[in-house]
Amino acid sequence: MRSRRFLSFSLLTSCFLLLFAASSSKAQCGRNTLGYGDVGIVANNPFHADVVVTPPNRPELRSALVQRTLSVARDTQGRVRVERVGGEFKHDNGPDAGSQVQEHTITICDPIAETLTRINTVNATVTIIHARPSAPRSSDLRSTAPPSFCSSRLLSGHPGTHSQPEDLGTQMIEGVEAHGVRITLPVLGAASGEASPNGDNTSELWCSDSLSALVLRINANTKTGVKSTLAMQKIERTEPDPALFQIPEGYAVTESVAEPRAPRTPTAKPSEQP
Repeated sequence: MRSRRFLSFSLLTSCFLLLFAASSSKAQCGRNTLGYGDVGIVANNPFHADVVVTPPNRPELRSALVQRTLSVARDTQGRVRVERVGGEFKHDNGPDAGSQVQEHTITICDPIAETLTRINTVNATVTIIHARPSAPRSSDLRSTAPPSFCSSRLLSGHPGTHSQPEDLGTQMIEGVEAHGVRITLPVLGAASGEASPNGDNTSELWCSDSLSALVLRINANTKTGVKSTLAMQKIERTEPDPALFQIPEGYAVTESVAEPRAPRTPTAKPSEQP
């Protein structure tokens, strides 16, 4: 591994970037995967675009949080590639001693090979996670059309809550028609049925069925006005460069199989007292 010294890194911004693509050690990409992050896994609908992440608009955080730009691409095969920019590092020794380099983390979801590939440009390393074999579908499910990516993301509400999405209709965003919903969640600590003294947290999601991707996300607090956005820009509906989906030469590669997901434990209800 190359020696380097950490120069700058924004933890809060990086956490927000992770909203765009799942990066847990248990994540996997298989033939039955509906979408990766904010992009649907569909064939014959290629595109590439920038995704501009604007951090919370809080004056006390402006020195630590800066606007970041990601890139996303999907090829004709349905492979999805997301590239995120991390911190800057300085090499302490070796042929590159004294030079600075910016970390890029590239993730490629390949539903055909059923692999999730992560590439780190600073360490020159590649991790390939193979999906576990999918269970065969029963015959009664084969005739049922799977939900679209956008209907799955927008109309299913917010997992783990009783909040129902508010339909915002449609609008044109970056040249594509998008359908929006708003999800409102009380700030933790609010009493049931009462307005929260700290306001509500809202999340607006705008998804394009024609693109099969989320093109805009706005997170905000109704009381403080603090807002952060994740917006797709410069959408080009053409085939991305095939080289983007290749592993760079000379990178160290390790492979593994995705870990099984732990079964959910139902929450125990308190026993009723006579």
